[in-house]
Amino acid sequence: MIFVKTFKGYKPTVMDESVNNWILANKVDVGDIKTTLSHEPGAQAGLDELMYVVLYKADKPIKE
Repeated sequence: MIFVKTFKGYKPTVMDESVNNWILANKVDVGDIKTTLSHEPGAQAGLDELMYVVLYKADKPIKE
């Protein structure tokens, strides 16, 4: 089956490291990774939140 894992944060280098570490730690078969900026109304200093959506293949969802 295909499952979704979402990562959210503000610093691309930290996000890249988090996603890469999760993939390596769980030996994930990645199908695709999408990125987007999500504006949070009322966020501090008007920052946009970075979101990575990882689509991965597995028998069941990976729980953390």
